[in-house]
Order: sequence, then C-alpha cells, then structure tokens
Amino acid sequence: MPSSSKIKLDQKLNSYIRLGPTDKTREFLREFFKVLPPNGKRNLAGDLSGCANDEKLRQLVQSIRTGLLIPLKAQGGKTPNEFSLSPWLGVKDSIDYLKSPNIKPISRSSQWHLWHRCLERDGNKCVATGVYSHGHAHPPKALTSHLEAAHIIPFALRSFQANDSEAVDRYPKIWVNLRRYFPVLRSMAFTSDQIDSEKNILMLDMSLHREFGQFALIFEATSIAHEYRIKTFPNCPTGPLRDLPKNRLVKFRVHKGSRELPDPKLLKIHACIGNFLHTSGQAEIIDKLLQDFEDCGGLAPSGSTNLEDLLAASGLSSLPSNFNEASDSQKYTKKQHPTETQGSQQTGEIS
Repeated sequence: MPSSSKIKLDQKLNSYIRLGPTDKTREFLREFFKVLPPNGKRNLAGDLSGCANDEKLRQLVQSIRTGLLIPLKAQGGKTPNEFSLSPWLGVKDSIDYLKSPNIKPISRSSQWHLWHRCLERDGNKCVATGVYSHGHAHPPKALTSHLEAAHIIPFALRSFQANDSEAVDRYPKIWVNLRRYFPVLRSMAFTSDQIDSEKNILMLDMSLHREFGQFALIFEATSIAHEYRIKTFPNCPTGPLRDLPKNRLVKFRVHKGSRELPDPKLLKIHACIGNFLHTSGQAEIIDKLLQDFEDCGGLAPSGSTNLEDLLAASGLSSLPSNFNEASDSQKYTKKQHPTETQGSQQTGEIS
C-alpha cells in the first residue's frame, strides 16, 4: 500500500500540466522522492501539497536544483551565488535561524592535523582500493599513490573568505534545503562547523576523490556495519577504478588511535544524491551547465543555458577542492594535510 506521502505526491503531480515536451517537472519530483529517506519524503510531499499552482511546483524544482544539487555538484571552489527559494512555508524563518553573525571561515593551512588523524585511522591507505599513501610507511613493493581527504558533505559548503558577507548569507540557504530533505542532519546536530570532522572524511586516492566529489562514485551500505559496496555510474572514467576490489566490497575500520569512522548516515546522504543525479539525468545537465560557464563565462552561444541555473553557479572562488599530498609538499616537509573546526547548532526548521 502506498504511503500517505506517496499518495500526496501522486495527487499533486497527476494534475500537473506540462509547459511543453521538455518540461520534466513531474519526472524530477518523482525521482527525487524515490531516493529520499522516509522523513525527507514526508517533507517533500508536504512541500508539493503547499504549492498553490503549477508555477509553484516549477519553483520548487528550481529551488532544489539551484539551492541543493548545483552547489553540491559544483564543489571544488564553485559556490552558488543566486538561486530560487523554495516556496514551502517557513523557509525564510529557517534560513534566518541558521544564520550566525559569528561564523568563521575555515583555513586550509590549519588542516594538517586532522588529515594526519584520518590517515592514521585508515591505515595510511585509500579506503576504496587499499593503495598506500605515498611517502608514508608501507610494505615493500606495495602500490602507493597520493591520497586526499575526501569530504562527504562538501568542504565547499563551509569555506569562504572572512570578508565575504554574501557567503555568510548564502550558505544557510543551501543548508536549509539539505537539512529539510535529509532531516537526519538535524538529529545528528550536524552543521557546517562539522564539515571538517573525522566522521565526514575518508581517505581516497586523488583520482577517486574527484569521482566521489562529482557523485560518480558512491558507497552504499550493506547489512554489515561499516561495510559498503562501491557503486559507479557510466560517466565515471575507468582508469581510476582499476584498483577497486573485484567484488566492490570494502569494510571501514579504525587502524590506529581512537577515531571516528566515516558516518554511515552521511555516506547514505551522499549515495542518495548520487543515485538521483544519475537516474534523473541531472548529473549530465549540471555538468553541461558548469562547462558552459567555464567555457563562455556566461550564457552558452546556443542560448541553451538556463539563466537562473547559471547564476546559481556564478559565485566562483579560487579555493582548491582538496588539501592533498602533492600541493602540501610545497609547504611541509614529510607532512600533509586536511580539515577544520567542529561545533553544533540547532535549527528552527520545520521537520
């Protein structure tokens, strides 16, 4: 029997009238609903029910695209500048509640200690391939590579310049969407201050880090605690995958010290978003959008780039996407890299 959330969704979308053959509003919302956890489904169904007309439904889709998917996909220095606010009741109050006048930027230069703790925790190895960190202790003739600290919830959602008042205003808008559709973040009291914490980081080979950051590679939990099946999508290049285990199964464990493992709840959020991006076709659409911006610095010559989406990706910074062995060697001898500060903050969002 369909849940009450599914019934609400169907009732709203069945009466939706398309603007034309390219209007994928209905498909977008159905696919997004499928990947969400139960309480996220409930919130999305409530948002749909609150849309007074079809235009509000389209606004809801655009708020999810420009206020959640593009900022997550466009990590690595790209941060959203403008995007549609969701039409759900209370969104502005939730944004205001998450704003903090005392929020401080994260400095990459202070990240070495956290990077070192995570590297020790993961046994000086990539958690996906088992390849050892180049320049650290490893068995004779073992495969080595440059490892990077991969953030599950992207580092780009917390990093900004101290005098960037727009960023202080911008990030709460993204977090409201993230926490609304993945309410476990609220129950975890996970905020932007905890992006650079052990539970949000796993050590990956630098080539796999890129694919993980682009949601082309995800970790899906099995029935065994901290065991995951690595899933990749067709747009993932095959080269970085050659050292993955043949059965694609990996088990995370603490190799040294008293450390937090990557949190399964955060990895599930990452996997949900990865699955949606690819099953809905949004990964390809957003990649083209960002490429148009990189190539043209504005609208695509064909006029195919959606202006509102383009604005959402136009707040570009020069911050690097990771803190890695190669770049760090210029600043530290025999030392390496990543991470930030911790803290918690409760929200006044509607659950």
